[in-house]
Amino acid sequence: MSGKKRRIARRRREAVAHGRPPADRAAEIRRRRRRRIRPARIVLAADRVWMVAETRPRWAARVAGDLEAAGIPTFEPREEIELTSPSGHRRTARVPLLHRTLFVGLHDDGDLARVEGHPGIARVLFRDGRAVVIAPSVLQGFADAITGHGDERDDGDKEAVRAVLFALGDGVRVTAGPLAALRGTVEEVDGERRRYRVALSLFGRETPVVLDEAQIERE
Repeated sequence: MSGKKRRIARRRREAVAHGRPPADRAAEIRRRRRRRIRPARIVLAADRVWMVAETRPRWAARVAGDLEAAGIPTFEPREEIELTSPSGHRRTARVPLLHRTLFVGLHDDGDLARVEGHPGIARVLFRDGRAVVIAPSVLQGFADAITGHGDERDDGDKEAVRAVLFALGDGVRVTAGPLAALRGTVEEVDGERRRYRVALSLFGRETPVVLDEAQIERE
């Protein structure tokens, strides 16, 4: 242990001697173990009606595979990252970006019935009695943005999808942090920073709390 301490101290002394700030060791390790890589471009069918489905916990991958086998295209937004173990072994992992959310491309009412009838589907998203439909061009732009193939200066498609998923007045549940499991209503959307002001019921009163997109899911 003393040898490790001496090596770390030597690195800090060398950094100071060369006029560099000492490195943040924890951040350095995270950067080396978690490096984002650019996946292949995902091309979505432009002749389909794309709707939003919510899957049951731990069912997303199986639902996507079953629907694809039935001829119904799907899109589950995921980020590909490269993980490096302490021993130097590298592997690629695909991490979901939207919790339990699956986009499905439908051709007719029969496809919708098959999606709704799958045991891994909790519901297909409707709003005010009408199905939530996302234009293929908007969804393609969203897919290109998260895979690194789009124009990063234009966030219109990404924000259009987020506005559909979390709109003002939506009921949500907190999934992470000290307020996990609490329920509330979206009062304000900050699309640029991907944050939401949610009115939560705390101590018998409605309390506004700002939460990140990854901390909430639709009710």
